[in-house]
Amino acid sequence: MSGSDLKAWIAELASDDEKLAGSARRRLVAKGGEAVGALLEVLAQPLNIGQYRAALRTLGDIMASGDSPFDGKNLFPHKTPRLASTTRPTVSPNNPTTQSSVRQLLLTHLRNHDGAERRSLINCLGQLGLDPATESALLALWKQEKRDDQLRVLAAALGKTGGQQSLSALETCVSAAPLVLREIAKARAAISSRQGGESSLLADKIVSGVLVRLRCRSGLGGLLLEHLPETLRRARETAPGQIEAELHGNLNSLLSCRLWSEAVFLVKKPIETALPGEAGALLRNLTSGPVTWRLHLPNASRGELLDTVRAAQIAAPDLTNSPAGALWEMRPLANEVEILPRHWPDTRFSYLRETIPAMTHAPLAAALAALSKPSAEDVVWDPFCGAGTELAERAQAGPYARLIGSDYDPTAMNAARQNVSTIANLSLHVGDAFELKFQGVNVLLTNPPYGRKVQGENNAMLLRRLLETASRNIPRGRIVMCSPMPRETWVWAIELGWKAITRHVVGTDGHLLEAQVFARE
Repeated sequence: MSGSDLKAWIAELASDDEKLAGSARRRLVAKGGEAVGALLEVLAQPLNIGQYRAALRTLGDIMASGDSPFDGKNLFPHKTPRLASTTRPTVSPNNPTTQSSVRQLLLTHLRNHDGAERRSLINCLGQLGLDPATESALLALWKQEKRDDQLRVLAAALGKTGGQQSLSALETCVSAAPLVLREIAKARAAISSRQGGESSLLADKIVSGVLVRLRCRSGLGGLLLEHLPETLRRARETAPGQIEAELHGNLNSLLSCRLWSEAVFLVKKPIETALPGEAGALLRNLTSGPVTWRLHLPNASRGELLDTVRAAQIAAPDLTNSPAGALWEMRPLANEVEILPRHWPDTRFSYLRETIPAMTHAPLAAALAALSKPSAEDVVWDPFCGAGTELAERAQAGPYARLIGSDYDPTAMNAARQNVSTIANLSLHVGDAFELKFQGVNVLLTNPPYGRKVQGENNAMLLRRLLETASRNIPRGRIVMCSPMPRETWVWAIELGWKAITRHVVGTDGHLLEAQVFARE
């Protein structure tokens, strides 16, 4: 953009042609920081009152859009300053010095009698954030204002800039208009959220009959159903790897089950219906302090995000949309909404002090341990133990005689030593799984390497050698493994004298694996 373009658009702000003036204003707003400096110059030496007022409103719109309260990680991206013009440096709307200068300018002209101009100024002051002088000026207007359109914008601005005085002032309002009252409720919730300190999840609080949805690896839903805690009732698998049930107990009771990967509350209504009713009541019941939430719609456009947030805020204005520090995450789906507790500590896998690339996902390792039908006489060997996840989960699954882990990678073994250091009757060995020998092993429990993790031989050769080694070293017992070549390993194990017990398709990391169990007496 050239300096002449900027100068021409500013000149057009004062045009009697409303379309031309409107076009110029929109172009200047779109340029953001590039136009701020030029607009400030106009306000210092305007050509006429029309240009002055248009420049003031344009500057307000730029500052409002340039200091959006939403961040890019959560819902709506900050507008970043564009590259500077070659004739005039970019002035960032987010720069504190710029904000202070503009704030003073806006406060000076806040009592202008042009209603549209005043609304633009109020909106801009609200976007500039917390400031005692701004709060005082807006409160003075709030006490005098009668018009619904002005009251609505004032309430929104006070919600962003105000403190205790604003909270008290918002308790009284001369208007009974629904839009004004909703904006007041949102503003009071925002102020209370700032003053109320940190919110916390009441994960030990008892609830009754609340729907929850648990997810696990696809193909393991039936196994998950077998290991649900007693606090979950009327459970059923509604999709591969997805369980729905009623929770009659506290949220922390779900931690006794190690097979799920995600747990969410479920309300079978659209978000705009759920929030003022069942969902809102649940959030208030399980939150200490202000209820804050964020929206999760990964494939939605910016417009769809805005529309959904606005509809939710209208439906339940006291529940604060606060993307950066929200306690809850709302996931609208078709005629239902999932509610994820974002800061709920998952203590099930606290043993994982060290991780390595491509290690087994802990809930999958827990599933393999469950499939092994744990017995106190088990001597369990994981020939490709990696970071020790399968061994740690087998220790959690029930009594055993001894646990043995081996791996040729010293880095992996160092991680395993950290992760299983507190487990009794467990030994680790660095070496080739096909050369090591251990006495008394009756359970082979492993997720063997595959794809790029296999070095020096292909998947088929490694898996065939694994089954042959197990056949030589385990006269009676069980094999529990994840196979990247399920048809082949199923046939090979049977050929080697093993009885095929069960198989579960498992989707993981872009690969389709199968958890297989074999036994022989």
